[in-house]
Amino acid sequence: MLFLLAVLIHALDGLIGLYERARAVSPILPWVLNAVLGLFALGSLTAVVWWMLPVRRRKPRQVDESSLRSRLQSQQDAGIDVTVAVSELDELEARRRAGRVFVALFGETSTGKSSVIRALVPDAEPHTAVTAGTTRDCKRYQWQLPSGEELIVVDAPGFSHDDEDTRLAHQEAIRAHLVVYLCDGDLTRSEWAQVDRLLTFGKPLVIALNKSDLFREDELDAIRQQIAERFHRSQRPTVVGISAGGEERITRIERDGTEREITRPRKPQVQPLRAAIERCLLRDADALTSLRDAAVFQLTDTRLDEAERSHQRRRAEQIIATHTRAAVVGALAALSPGSDIVIQGAIGARLVRSMCQLHDIRVREVDIETVLKNAGSTSRKSSALALAVAGNALKAFPGIGTVTGGLAHAVAYGLLFDAFGHALADSLRRSGMLNPEDINASLEQALDEDLAAGARRIARLALRSHSRDDR
Repeated sequence: MLFLLAVLIHALDGLIGLYERARAVSPILPWVLNAVLGLFALGSLTAVVWWMLPVRRRKPRQVDESSLRSRLQSQQDAGIDVTVAVSELDELEARRRAGRVFVALFGETSTGKSSVIRALVPDAEPHTAVTAGTTRDCKRYQWQLPSGEELIVVDAPGFSHDDEDTRLAHQEAIRAHLVVYLCDGDLTRSEWAQVDRLLTFGKPLVIALNKSDLFREDELDAIRQQIAERFHRSQRPTVVGISAGGEERITRIERDGTEREITRPRKPQVQPLRAAIERCLLRDADALTSLRDAAVFQLTDTRLDEAERSHQRRRAEQIIATHTRAAVVGALAALSPGSDIVIQGAIGARLVRSMCQLHDIRVREVDIETVLKNAGSTSRKSSALALAVAGNALKAFPGIGTVTGGLAHAVAYGLLFDAFGHALADSLRRSGMLNPEDINASLEQALDEDLAAGARRIARLALRSHSRDDR
């Protein structure tokens, strides 16, 4: 505090002297000096405020077709399986060549999607098509507008507790030009969440309130108002009331005055939905195509991210297995006291370098030493290290003691390297950097594995390595 006070006094003294000299030269210079100091103070305050603000979530990077194909080619050259991403682009190209507008119909199960489609396209025969990246299919219906434009209505899987159906439904929303969400009257909490999710794809959205004939007009207006107030004007969906038809029960009064309940077909009324779809298409067809293409590019980019992560996980498992095997062999080959420490240290450093190279992370030797030192401190508390010490002690006894001790020693180091490798891979995948504290936290969890199960697994590896060494 005394030092800071001295610095402040010295700075004020220098500032006063600067003002005096500036005033002696020209009466304008003090004003210039005030302006410079004011700008400096404002910039410093802005920097401090910006630093204190919470971190904003990064927007997803914008990708175009050329950059996407370039990335796809580079991943193919690296040996990554990009079949699913390629199928997405192939599906997009097929829809471009077809030149038709795709309308995706969504809704939870049992909301009457099939009835709505029969009312919209009464004479259309469905045909199924397997979508990219899945073995499930969606029903498609061809629909021709009075203007002559051909549409394809896609009956997407219903939103349910099945994650695969929900994922497929979201992907169909991305591939479509226009999205129709079907619900029964007022939206439930899960339906609100689904609508919010569909709006993030940037497509025109029409909410169709089925069974609207069961509501009074003022009740429908209240529902429309509630939906409109929830969203910003730029994202506000179109809301229409429809009736998919079906059957209704009525009470019939006979001539003799008796009452009898009968079931009769209800006439469908989907004209408001037809009109809403036609209005969306007439606004700007080119804009709809651009929005569709941009959304598919984002989906394909996500597919490439998933393929890269899957490739990294497979390669990480291979690297961990290779270095665990090397640790087992090194423990079996260590003859003189202390030589195993040198061998395992070299293998550990090589493991860290290989894993950082896999995740494209630059690392310094001092960082590797820090990680290995911290990992060593953490592993000292584990039962695997106790097994290593016991095995090292058994080596002092000739015969069966040497064999048993060497095997226990190798198994212990195999357990430690397997746990350390997985902790390192998990930390690099999560944080994207070499973080010793995070690695230690993951290592502690990995070392809590059942010692017996882990020892059997590593023992098989040790025996295979030992038999090869004998040969």
